[in-house]
Amino acid sequence: MWHRIKVNFFTGLLIVVPVALTFWVLYFIINKLNLLLLEPIMKIFQIWLPDRVFVDLLTKAAIFFILLGLLTLTGLAARIIFIRKVFGFGENILYKVPMISTIYKGLKEMSEAFLSSHRSIFKKVVLLQYPKNGVYAIGFVTSEAKGEAQEKTKEKVINVFVPTTPNPTSGMLVLVPESDVVVLDMSVKDGMKMIISGGMVTPKAYHGNTENRSDTFKKEGLQGN
Repeated sequence: MWHRIKVNFFTGLLIVVPVALTFWVLYFIINKLNLLLLEPIMKIFQIWLPDRVFVDLLTKAAIFFILLGLLTLTGLAARIIFIRKVFGFGENILYKVPMISTIYKGLKEMSEAFLSSHRSIFKKVVLLQYPKNGVYAIGFVTSEAKGEAQEKTKEKVINVFVPTTPNPTSGMLVLVPESDVVVLDMSVKDGMKMIISGGMVTPKAYHGNTENRSDTFKKEGLQGN
C-alpha cells in the first residue's frame, strides 16, 4: 500500500512540477515585461484612448502578444538550429562512408546546380534520337563540345544531357552533331516538368516560331561554359 502511495506521489510530482515551473517562468517574464513595457505602451495608447481601465487591459494584452511572439520566434530559431545540426551530423556521417560519400556529393552538387536560380546550366530543350535511331528522347543542351572530343569528330557537336525519369539528377551526357537535334520551343522548366512527370505533364505546342532550326544555335550564340 505504501509503495503505491509513494509511486502515485512521485508520478503526481513529475506531472505538476514541470507545469508549475512553466507557469512560474511565464509569470516572471510577464512581470519583467510589465516593468519594462507597461508605462511606455500605456503612454502610447493614452494618446488615443482616455479610459484608464481600457488602456490598462489593452496594454497587458499587447504585452501578452509580445511575449507570445517572442516565445514563437525562440521556438522557431531553436527548431532551425536543431534541424541544421541534425542534417549537418547526418551529412558528416555520409561524407565518412566510402562509396556513399562519393555518390552523395555528386547528387548534392547536381541538385544544387539544377535548383540554382542564379544561373541556368541548360541552354535549350532538344529532341534527339537516343538510345537508337527511331527512338526520341528529350535532352538539355549544356554547351558546345570543345577540346579533343570536338577535334576528333567530323561534324560540329554539342553536349546534351539526357536525364532519367523521374529523377533528373541522373542521366547520360551525349555528344550529338548539331544537325541531328531538333530544338524545341518549350522552356527548360517545362522540359524538366515533363521529365519528372514521366510525360504526364506536357507543355502545349508553340507554333509561332517558323525559323530554320539549323540556325537556332548560331543566332542565340550558344557558347560553352
